[in-house]
Amino acid sequence: RKCSSPRTSDTEENDKRRTHDVLERQRRNELKLSFFALRDQIPEVANNEKAPKVVILKKATEYVLSIQTDEHRLIAEKEQLRKRREQLKHKLEQLRNSCA
Repeated sequence: RKCSSPRTSDTEENDKRRTHDVLERQRRNELKLSFFALRDQIPEVANNEKAPKVVILKKATEYVLSIQTDEHRLIAEKEQLRKRREQLKHKLEQLRNSCA
Protein backbone atom coordinates (compact mmCIF):
# COMPACT_ATOMS: atom_id res chain seq x y z
CA ARG A 1 0.00 0.00 0.00
CA LYS A 2 2.81 2.40 0.80
CA CYS A 3 4.35 1.66 -2.60
CA SER A 4 1.27 2.85 -4.45
CA SER A 5 1.15 6.15 -2.61
CA PRO A 6 4.53 7.43 -3.86
CA ARG A 7 3.69 6.22 -7.36
CA THR A 8 0.45 8.21 -7.30
CA SER A 9 2.38 11.16 -5.98
CA ASP A 10 4.95 10.81 -8.78
CA THR A 11 2.17 10.65 -11.37
CA GLU A 12 0.53 13.73 -9.91
CA GLU A 13 3.87 15.54 -9.91
CA ASN A 14 4.47 14.53 -13.53
CA ASP A 15 1.00 15.76 -14.49
CA LYS A 16 1.59 19.05 -12.70
CA ARG A 17 4.97 19.42 -14.41
CA ARG A 18 3.50 18.70 -17.84
CA THR A 19 0.68 21.18 -17.24
CA HIS A 20 3.16 23.76 -16.02
CA ASP A 21 5.38 23.18 -19.07
CA VAL A 22 2.44 23.60 -21.45
CA LEU A 23 1.32 26.81 -19.75
CA GLU A 24 4.86 28.17 -19.72
CA ARG A 25 5.27 27.37 -23.43
CA GLN A 26 1.99 29.20 -24.15
CA ARG A 27 3.11 32.18 -22.08
CA ARG A 28 6.43 32.40 -23.92
CA ASN A 29 4.69 32.08 -27.28
CA GLU A 30 2.24 34.88 -26.38
CA LEU A 31 5.14 37.06 -25.27
CA LYS A 32 6.98 36.36 -28.54
CA LEU A 33 3.91 37.25 -30.60
CA SER A 34 3.45 40.44 -28.57
CA PHE A 35 7.03 41.46 -29.31
CA PHE A 36 6.45 40.79 -33.02
CA ALA A 37 3.30 42.93 -32.96
CA LEU A 38 5.12 45.74 -31.16
CA ARG A 39 8.11 45.51 -33.52
CA ASP A 40 5.82 45.81 -36.55
CA GLN A 41 4.45 49.14 -35.22
CA ILE A 42 7.89 50.74 -34.80
CA PRO A 43 9.14 52.11 -38.15
CA GLU A 44 12.83 51.82 -37.26
CA VAL A 45 12.66 48.06 -36.56
CA ALA A 46 9.51 46.98 -38.45
CA ASN A 47 11.51 45.35 -41.26
CA ASN A 48 14.09 43.76 -38.96
CA GLU A 49 12.85 40.26 -38.15
CA LYS A 50 16.00 39.61 -36.10
CA ALA A 51 15.63 42.69 -33.87
CA PRO A 52 16.47 41.76 -30.26
CA LYS A 53 13.78 42.32 -27.65
CA VAL A 54 15.81 44.99 -25.87
CA VAL A 55 16.16 46.93 -29.15
CA ILE A 56 12.42 46.63 -29.79
CA LEU A 57 11.68 48.03 -26.32
CA LYS A 58 14.20 50.88 -26.65
CA LYS A 59 13.00 51.87 -30.12
CA ALA A 60 9.36 51.63 -28.98
CA THR A 61 10.13 53.99 -26.10
CA GLU A 62 11.89 56.43 -28.44
CA TYR A 63 8.99 56.23 -30.90
CA VAL A 64 6.36 56.90 -28.23
CA LEU A 65 8.36 59.89 -26.94
CA SER A 66 8.68 61.18 -30.51
CA ILE A 67 4.94 60.84 -31.09
CA GLN A 68 4.22 62.64 -27.82
CA THR A 69 6.53 65.50 -28.87
CA ASP A 70 4.74 65.71 -32.22
CA GLU A 71 1.38 65.71 -30.45
CA HIS A 72 2.39 68.62 -28.18
CA ARG A 73 3.71 70.58 -31.18
CA LEU A 74 0.54 69.96 -33.17
CA ILE A 75 -1.69 70.96 -30.25
CA ALA A 76 0.24 74.24 -29.92
CA GLU A 77 0.05 74.82 -33.68
CA LYS A 78 -3.69 74.12 -33.66
CA GLU A 79 -4.16 76.68 -30.86
CA GLN A 80 -2.17 79.30 -32.80
CA LEU A 81 -4.28 78.66 -35.89
CA ARG A 82 -7.47 78.91 -33.85
CA LYS A 83 -6.37 82.30 -32.48
CA ARG A 84 -5.39 83.49 -35.96
CA ARG A 85 -8.78 82.42 -37.32
CA GLU A 86 -10.52 84.38 -34.56
CA GLN A 87 -8.40 87.46 -35.36
CA LEU A 88 -9.26 87.20 -39.04
CA LYS A 89 -12.96 86.72 -38.30
CA HIS A 90 -12.87 89.80 -36.09
CA LYS A 91 -11.06 91.82 -38.79
CA LEU A 92 -13.55 90.65 -41.43
CA GLU A 93 -16.42 91.71 -39.19
CA GLN A 94 -14.80 95.15 -38.74
CA LEU A 95 -14.35 95.54 -42.51
CA ARG A 96 -17.96 94.54 -43.17
CA ASN A 97 -19.18 97.06 -40.59
CA SER A 98 -17.00 99.86 -42.02
CA CYS A 99 -18.32 99.28 -45.55
CA ALA A 100 -21.95 99.23 -44.48
